[in-house]
Amino acid sequence: MNTQETGHISLQAVLIAVLLAVTAIGAWEGYCRSERYQLKPNDDKHLWAEQRHKLTDLSSEDVVVVGSSRIMFDIQLDTWEELEGRKPVMLAVAGSPAMPVLRDVVHNSDFAGTLILGVSPSLYFAPLTKEQHGYNKIQKWIDHYHNRTYADRLGHFLAVNGPQKLFTFLTSTEGDFYNELDLRTLLKRIPLGQRLPALPPFPILYQVNEDRNVNLMPQVAEAGLYQDQIKTFWNTVFTPKSEDIPSEEEQLEIKNKIITESVELVQAFEKRGGKVILVRCPSQDNVLKIEEELYPRNQYWNSLSKKLGVPSYYFRDYNFMNKYELPEMSHMKGEDARNFTADFIAQLKKDNQL
Repeated sequence: MNTQETGHISLQAVLIAVLLAVTAIGAWEGYCRSERYQLKPNDDKHLWAEQRHKLTDLSSEDVVVVGSSRIMFDIQLDTWEELEGRKPVMLAVAGSPAMPVLRDVVHNSDFAGTLILGVSPSLYFAPLTKEQHGYNKIQKWIDHYHNRTYADRLGHFLAVNGPQKLFTFLTSTEGDFYNELDLRTLLKRIPLGQRLPALPPFPILYQVNEDRNVNLMPQVAEAGLYQDQIKTFWNTVFTPKSEDIPSEEEQLEIKNKIITESVELVQAFEKRGGKVILVRCPSQDNVLKIEEELYPRNQYWNSLSKKLGVPSYYFRDYNFMNKYELPEMSHMKGEDARNFTADFIAQLKKDNQL
């Protein structure tokens, strides 16, 4: 076989390999889109850090949102911008307590505008320890922001402006959704023996855009297996095991410690000219039942609100906050969230808070 024939065969092999690769990628991408995965950036420490960096250029007229997933889902940034001409900065993080971000904003920034502080009782009043998964997650994101390198920034820029704009299968989060498409999650699907009982499967709940404005996955709003899986997961994680429930003395100590630090941080923020608005977004059905049993309003929310002395909005007190059906008991779907945001802005203006 001469050199020319060898080169011809090698070229054929390369072309066949490329064709197979393109076909495989196209088929996988087609499947992902048929399952309604979306072309969105990853909601990770890199994207959060980009939003956190915006605080360096904000004025007293700007708004920053801090908290957990409910305030993140229910406040729609695009709607706010349409009505107010300014887009809030979204620093709320799903599954994480608000306190670490509140500390960071107060201690490590000069921002002195309006801070909307979302309170999800099971996360806001959770012990702030390294054993708490949500605390670990957000603290790592904060540390990443303060320690990120130019290489980190370049890598994120190339990712969100390159492959992630082309392929839905590259979108993922740092959560534990069982049906994400990154290699880490796909490997977890391999059936292995479990020494400890596994949590129920938790499908992707949401995706974000470049500003971390949330879109609830469309399947979540539709009755069926997808929605049922999320409800089952919530029922499991919101119901603590008896051995995990602190004693009354421990609960009181945790609550008082968190409220005391909240007061210190809010007072420091107000001293430099900032304003804090406290918000308890709605939950429903079994999630609400469990939250009210474990974190009674009179002992937790009322105590926090009274000691902070800031404008406070509890969903049971306002019809506009309490009129929507939450498809999985904890978060609003897209159109409802947009209407909620518009109504919330109207209420804030009525109360001279905007």
